Amino acid sequence: MAVSRTGGPVAGRKFPTGANYVEALQNPTLCFEDPDLKNGTVQQSPMLGPKAISGNFASVFSITAPDGRRYALKCFTRDSSTLEARYQAISKQLAGLRPAKLSQPWPVGMEYLPHGVLVAGYWYPALKMAWVEGTSLITWIDRNVRDAVAVLKAAERFAALAADLEKLGIAHGDLQHGNLLVAADGTLRLVDYDGMYVPELKGQGAMENGHRNYQSPTRASSDFGPSMDRFSEWVIYLTLVAVATDPTLWDQLHDGQGEFLILKEDDFKEPQSSLAWSLLLTHADPALRALAAQTHGLLATAAHTVPPLSAAGAIPVPVPAQRPAPAAATAGGAPSWLAGHIPPQQNVPGGSGSAGTPTGTGFARRRPADIFSGVFALTGSAAPAALAAVSVLPTGYMAAAQLGALLVSGGALHATRRSRPEARASKARLRVLQQRVSALKDPVAAAQKIRQEIEALARASTSRDIQISQQVKSLQTELRDEQSRITVTLNKETGNLRTKLSGLAAKEQRQLEAALASAVKTHVQDRLRRTPIQDVKKLSNMGSGTVMALTAAGIRTADDFTGVRYVQGSRYSNRDAYLIRSNGQQVKVSGVGEVRAAALESWRTSLEQRARNSAPSSVSAQERTAIRQQFAAQKKKYEAEITQAEGVARRKRDQLQQRITTSQQQVSKEKQQHQAATQRQRAVLLQRQAQLTDASTTHDLLVTQLATVGTEHRRAFGLRRYLRFVATGH
Repeated sequence: MAVSRTGGPVAGRKFPTGANYVEALQNPTLCFEDPDLKNGTVQQSPMLGPKAISGNFASVFSITAPDGRRYALKCFTRDSSTLEARYQAISKQLAGLRPAKLSQPWPVGMEYLPHGVLVAGYWYPALKMAWVEGTSLITWIDRNVRDAVAVLKAAERFAALAADLEKLGIAHGDLQHGNLLVAADGTLRLVDYDGMYVPELKGQGAMENGHRNYQSPTRASSDFGPSMDRFSEWVIYLTLVAVATDPTLWDQLHDGQGEFLILKEDDFKEPQSSLAWSLLLTHADPALRALAAQTHGLLATAAHTVPPLSAAGAIPVPVPAQRPAPAAATAGGAPSWLAGHIPPQQNVPGGSGSAGTPTGTGFARRRPADIFSGVFALTGSAAPAALAAVSVLPTGYMAAAQLGALLVSGGALHATRRSRPEARASKARLRVLQQRVSALKDPVAAAQKIRQEIEALARASTSRDIQISQQVKSLQTELRDEQSRITVTLNKETGNLRTKLSGLAAKEQRQLEAALASAVKTHVQDRLRRTPIQDVKKLSNMGSGTVMALTAAGIRTADDFTGVRYVQGSRYSNRDAYLIRSNGQQVKVSGVGEVRAAALESWRTSLEQRARNSAPSSVSAQERTAIRQQFAAQKKKYEAEITQAEGVARRKRDQLQQRITTSQQQVSKEKQQHQAATQRQRAVLLQRQAQLTDASTTHDLLVTQLATVGTEHRRAFGLRRYLRFVATGH
């Protein structure tokens, strides 16, 4: 209720418009009492003054207080006798909530200001609320539709919020995407408490019935109470779980221009022709099917008897794809699928360890062959010099002989060294490792190829999903366009019929009036015909001669003429009188001048007036019934034609809906089959990738082992080490 500047109530005063508030808020220091608002800064629109967000019965402005806190000020454009009491009760209830007892900080602080805004000398109430930073639910889902974990977490948080409301015995009244904001930390905020129910408001009616795309088809104003949010909660929760389970459902069912998530009013009122229910109730995921069936079962349930969301049970968590376990390894450390492709480990004679670990640190003990080869090498190397000294070997051949002796001695030592069992065992280990490294080169290259195949499969799957989404949106567009064409055609066909139908009552009335006029005319004509012209003798100056002249001119009754026409004569300024016959013929009667013609006309007029006075004032019941039956038949005909046109349009719409639904179901089926095939192919590739990854790891390990064993082999069994062994035995 408005109050004057001095504080007195002004009953019945019309509330300001949004434009009035915009004008008033240009001077915050004058229009506000609240100190935060009075000294605050109102958000401005470029060149338009204070920026307003207009709704059904209020305009909302953003105001920043001097301390930096931001408020949303709701200024009402429509009065309500219960406005103040409602908001005082809601504010009191919310102020009493204990944050520690809530699942998340979803309430928004609010304060009802009776002296909210001063407009044109009168104070009007306003609602001061803390400004909430967050993203509306539709926008948030659009941004996170492919993040199943985030969407599922949002479903859990929404279920927790619903549990908070249920526990507190309060209800929001308009749970929908625009009133649910997702904060930066992922928690939810609930805004716009105009239709909220708190226990203090028990017994009152609802101020609004909520967004039509979120409400039970059975909801009424009398359902105002703690359970009125439940249907909306099921719808929103089902949507979040569905998107977390299968993100493509969002692409298929959400309209970027629509005020709904994936279910809307038509799906609630006509579920049998709903594509959304068809996809949800037949989805491949059993948990989603079960939740959809629970929600679908609420459509015929009275709004106040809908069970709380907790009846949905545990949230169906989509299980992320697990990496296949690596295949069992062979005894040599390689995967079993490589069996037959790499040589098995061998136990080399003279050693007890694996192929990659030396069994000894060098030569064991000298054999006679070792001593002989040492002696042979020593004597062979010295032989050319000895022979040259005794002049057996010419001096010119000394260098060549010495080189040959060294080669033979070295060859003997090398052959003897290689014949040692320890050296042979070490060499065998090197060969095994080299063979295994060579055998694993191909799997390493294959692992890279598998990674490329997995990436290509992901790209192909994404491309296919986009293609399917485009097909679904194309079908949705076709459905809307065809429905619009059907509606336009129907309106065109029925518009003319409805115009004719609406004009039947007036047409019937005109026909009744015409029938009455015809009856009156017939009555008058009958009276005039029964009045002979001889009756004019009663008039003065009318004798038998005049009557005879009239009779000779064809005027025998009062009905034989209808009036007189006067024509200026050629002599004495007199006018000639012509009697007008009923057939329109004009006759000049001998002896009937201007005076007698006027008397005749007056006589006939008086007769006609008396006849009209005695004429019937309404048509006969029989004729009235006939006329009404005639128009009732015409009305029935028009209504039948309208019903027929509506039936044809309805059948066309049903056929269109069925065709589009069938096409979308086919697309959905193809999508599911494609996804299943992709998942199977990906699982095979992931399994092979895991195996190849193990092979790659084994390859790297073997390369390291090969380098280590090669170094050990050269250190322990090289020629220098052998010469020392031959010379010292160690």
